[in-house]
Amino acid sequence: MFARPRKQRRSDVNEHIKKIHSAIADKLLSHPELFEQAEQTLEARYQNKIMRYGSYLMWKGIIEARDEPAVFKALLLADDERTANLRRETIFTGILSEEERAAIFAG
Repeated sequence: MFARPRKQRRSDVNEHIKKIHSAIADKLLSHPELFEQAEQTLEARYQNKIMRYGSYLMWKGIIEARDEPAVFKALLLADDERTANLRRETIFTGILSEEERAAIFAG
């Protein structure tokens, strides 16, 4: 059995999650009413103490950039470690259907 180093596996997972978030960004920007769902998730997680204040502020800033699509996507898809970790605990659950998620990696 071939075992990849932990750092490489983490990098692969981060790229997988980033591809999903790219598709999420496209869908949100074409269907802005879906931002309400993400905002509700954000507020619920923060109010239930599932999310720290720093993460809350970062997500809030990303969402507030939605009127500038290029900025929104740049913030959501940033390559820094903090944003990669943030995407791992996404507030955009339920935005993509299972079929949409599968299609991202099918081709």
